[in-house]
Amino acid sequence: MRRFLLLTRKQFLASLLALIGQALLSKIGVKAKSATVFKHGVASGDPLQDSVIIWTRITTDNIPDTTVQWEIATDERFQQVVQRGTYNTSPERDYTVKVDVTGLQSGTQYYYRFQYQGEASSIGATKTLPTSLNGGAFHIAVVACNNWEAGYFSAFRTLAEKDEVDMVLHLGDYIYEYEAGRYSNDLADRTHEPGHEIVTLDDYRRRYAQYHTDPDLQLLHASKPFCLVWDDHEIANDSYADGAQNHQPETEGHWEARKQAGIQAYFEWLPVRGDSPKDLIRKLTIGKELELFLLDQRMSARTEQLTAKAPNFYDDARGILGAEQYNWLENGLRNSQARWKLIGNQVPITGYKPDAESLPSYKDKWLGYPHERNKLIGFLEKEKIENTIFLTGDHHKSFVLALHREKEHMQYTKAYTEKPLAWELLTPSVTSKNEDYRPANEVKTMEETLYRKEINPHLLFADIKSHGYYIARVDEHSFTADYYFIDDLYSRTVNEQKAASFAMTAKDFMLKSTKG
Repeated sequence: MRRFLLLTRKQFLASLLALIGQALLSKIGVKAKSATVFKHGVASGDPLQDSVIIWTRITTDNIPDTTVQWEIATDERFQQVVQRGTYNTSPERDYTVKVDVTGLQSGTQYYYRFQYQGEASSIGATKTLPTSLNGGAFHIAVVACNNWEAGYFSAFRTLAEKDEVDMVLHLGDYIYEYEAGRYSNDLADRTHEPGHEIVTLDDYRRRYAQYHTDPDLQLLHASKPFCLVWDDHEIANDSYADGAQNHQPETEGHWEARKQAGIQAYFEWLPVRGDSPKDLIRKLTIGKELELFLLDQRMSARTEQLTAKAPNFYDDARGILGAEQYNWLENGLRNSQARWKLIGNQVPITGYKPDAESLPSYKDKWLGYPHERNKLIGFLEKEKIENTIFLTGDHHKSFVLALHREKEHMQYTKAYTEKPLAWELLTPSVTSKNEDYRPANEVKTMEETLYRKEINPHLLFADIKSHGYYIARVDEHSFTADYYFIDDLYSRTVNEQKAASFAMTAKDFMLKSTKG
């Protein structure tokens, strides 16, 4: 049950504030210049029942000292402040501010802000996790892949306006590392800064700073707590623990130096608890209703991608998670008391065939690591782990797929109408390229082919051209997912459509379409 109301849409659009005015802040008698001092907005993340991370950055050129004040309240006018404190930032952390506020009440709406030298930030809203759902529901918005050069982040604005959303799960590719024009869309008229491919710590910091100036991204951060994991583009395309497809040592230096630079900037610039890859491996628990497992599928232990023709493609030494993280996930699933087990999954695990003759896309996916994938599928089957759902990013396209044990790797014979071991829901990209550049008739033919039962009998839903997100709703007995697509990447004025909806009960675990 919500103890405090969320800000209305009108209040939030007024309180973002830094970009369009400071009416709300002026009411509390504070000199407000957040567009210059707090240029990159505010954010919150990693909510627990009794704590949450709050974040901002000092962006003034003249910093006589590094002491920033913060406070958190149960009302947006800050008449009921529950905690306040100071934080000393520094050039060593790029003047970012990240406070782990503890001692909070569970399931409670909070408002927070920062002050520096008498100037105030915009106001952020956040919420702690409930101890249980108590007959209610928890809503998770699932997003991924917001490339600056591919379009505007308008989907973030439409998402920010949905009061029912309790938390945003960002599954990676928060930034893209490419040089200007490398992975762009001319219609977007947005250019990466710096203009070259980012390699150094200063490069990564500048790229995060650019993304954080986007007003729609700021609005979403200011309205909802995030849980984040990275994928590859936070460092470099198709990255693994010891390298990446998009890293050339002869011109870009040692991989380890670049990797550490990207990791440091990530933890500086995002509201994530911790400062190392292992800190991304965590879980959120809400009573006996749900557990959300969050993984690192890139930096901790992933081995190099191989083609299926490589002699060691099936070796047991190859994996995405590595032994330590895999065992953590297995033990967590085995011992979980939660009705619903959700897995925040950076890359697809189920896969699908694009046509009758081709193999699924596999090299950078779970399918490219057959030993570890088959081991996890076998574990789900043997241990009878119930109600497991993979919430997946990376792929830029929307899919709902049933995960079965199949006799032959990368082949599909079992239908989604047969109870699966798990379901997988792939979220579309916010902006990053999918098949949206193709003619409509070509896309229609491709989607019709995907739905052919002799090719993908396990496929319940596919959309390969749209951008947006989905919202997963979980209560004690049921799980639903609603896909929302926007109609224009190149305008900040967009229309949004609820394009498809799916629902199932824990009792039968059979996901069915209810719309679209």
